[in-house]
Amino acid sequence: MLKKLKLQGLLILCVILLGFIFNFLFTKSLMDIANEEQVNVTKLSSASNITPSSAWFRFMLPSHEFIELDNTVHVLTRNKDELLAIKAEHAFIESILSPYALISILLIVISLSSLARNQRNHQRQKVALDEINKDIHKLLKRFEVDEKSLRYGSTVTQIRHAINLIHEQVGEIQQQTDHHVYQDKLTQLIDRHAYIEHLEKQLKLAEQNKLRCGLLFIDLDGFKQVNDSFGHSFGDEILIQVANRLKDIVRQFKIQDLHPQNGIDQNLSRLGGDEFSVFVPDIRDPAFCTELAQAVLTEIERDFVLGNKLVKIGASIGIASYPESASQPHALLQMSDVAMYRAKTDGRGIFRVYSPEMGNKMRRYHYLLEELRLAISSNSFHMSFQPIVHVEDCAIDYFEALIRWQHPIEGLIPPSEFIPIAEESNLILELGDWILLESCRQMSAWHNAGMKKVKISVNVSGIQLKHKGIYNWVMDALNKTGLPASSLMLEITESTLITASEDIIQQLESCRKAGVSVAIDDFGTGFSSLSTLADLPIDVIKIDKLFITQANENPKYLKILNSISELGHQLGLKIVAEGVEQIEQFELVKNLGIRCVQGYLVSRPETSYNVGSKVLTGNVNHIATTGTSVWLPEVQKN
Repeated sequence: MLKKLKLQGLLILCVILLGFIFNFLFTKSLMDIANEEQVNVTKLSSASNITPSSAWFRFMLPSHEFIELDNTVHVLTRNKDELLAIKAEHAFIESILSPYALISILLIVISLSSLARNQRNHQRQKVALDEINKDIHKLLKRFEVDEKSLRYGSTVTQIRHAINLIHEQVGEIQQQTDHHVYQDKLTQLIDRHAYIEHLEKQLKLAEQNKLRCGLLFIDLDGFKQVNDSFGHSFGDEILIQVANRLKDIVRQFKIQDLHPQNGIDQNLSRLGGDEFSVFVPDIRDPAFCTELAQAVLTEIERDFVLGNKLVKIGASIGIASYPESASQPHALLQMSDVAMYRAKTDGRGIFRVYSPEMGNKMRRYHYLLEELRLAISSNSFHMSFQPIVHVEDCAIDYFEALIRWQHPIEGLIPPSEFIPIAEESNLILELGDWILLESCRQMSAWHNAGMKKVKISVNVSGIQLKHKGIYNWVMDALNKTGLPASSLMLEITESTLITASEDIIQQLESCRKAGVSVAIDDFGTGFSSLSTLADLPIDVIKIDKLFITQANENPKYLKILNSISELGHQLGLKIVAEGVEQIEQFELVKNLGIRCVQGYLVSRPETSYNVGSKVLTGNVNHIATTGTSVWLPEVQKN
């Protein structure tokens, strides 16, 4: 409404200005006509009878007098005391056609067009501002900002106010985003990325101020079993409770470093999975880190309450110090990780402080890991075969397939060194495929040569059981090599079998139904109960060599051996004694009723060529008759 009144007032002003200009031009035209023309000018005497005109335009020129003369409208004017009557039509034409009039009209047209253009621009701007205002209101709704304060004032004022509100909201969102980007969503601790950034800053300050710093690498013991037994939701709750306990310890030892904006403790981090770390920015007491580590161990060993369940776990901790262990964040974290692995190796539930000797082992580990990858890609392994024989006649019951790695520089690297590396890196999956196929291929050749009652046993790790569909994997290898299922045995350690999932147990049972035998290896080291043993899908028990070596010296081990032998007979299982290296041990296990032995007394692992030479040469008739051959102990050769 106000804008309309302004426009109307402007138009009225323009009309008044136009009338003023026209009056001025009309008067000037009358003066010019009176001085120059005679045709359209009539002189009047003062006594002339003047008849006023009723022409409509007289209202436009109120300062002039119009009369009727000879039926024509004239306008009166004076020139040198003379009263003149000039035709109004001629005066109008002269006024309009005068240069001043044309210039005035042109200026008026330009002004009006400029005014109209400005008005159109203003209208377009208004429409654009209205659209912008609508978009801003939509944005405010998405931010859930109260819009009541934006209902007053001009559009520009509303937009400015809205922009200020958005600016405030964006600042809050940015702060929240920064808070979440560097925060572990589950435990609300800072994540590995933010932790390393913090370590970089702290180590620079430590270098400037000549400070000693410490770092604890904490890995939970038994956490995987919690996940497997109770599910990931219980595991997540364990991690949350661990994080809260660590927060309390960090506060108790007064080593907190809260972020100035989001308030998160920067000296405590969840690195990933079940791994945590605590940074000590200033070590003044040499025993501070060990006291802190012991407090962490004690706190984590306390019961965890999960609903109506009590769960026990532990932790292994590695400690590294700056600048003794390392001077860079990644290196410091790695050295503490190395010390943590030493703690796990030494028994779990303890802490270890990094030493250079540990670093040498880690470098050895990574060196062998890379060499192992190259060896797998270049097929640099070969198989050896160790016979397992019956104690009565030394007839071969089966061969255990054992992988060997002949390194081009270091020579023979024992499986005890490279197999754990292969398992930790999952290279055992690719390596295990080759072992199974090569073992089955070799046994197929011996089977076709007449050894139809001899089996080949292949060791299978827990990693393979977890990642392979064991039944399909085994059947595929048998089909590729043509080996009968009855000629294959799978050896699985006791510790792996007693923690195997129900799906793995079912797949092993399917293998047994197909004819494949299953042996439990290293029996006696996994603490399995008798009920567990009865439920496992096994055909053979291999007694760990520890019991064999101790049986002649320790009566308790002898009793355990006797019990295992009786247990095997009652369950219908074949018992194999591992690690038989002396004739006394051979006689002992024979007297205990154990019918099969394996060890250096019988034979060391041999190449396939040596096995063929010893077994097949000269024994063709015996093999054809019995389906097996004889492998006499080496001590009986003389």
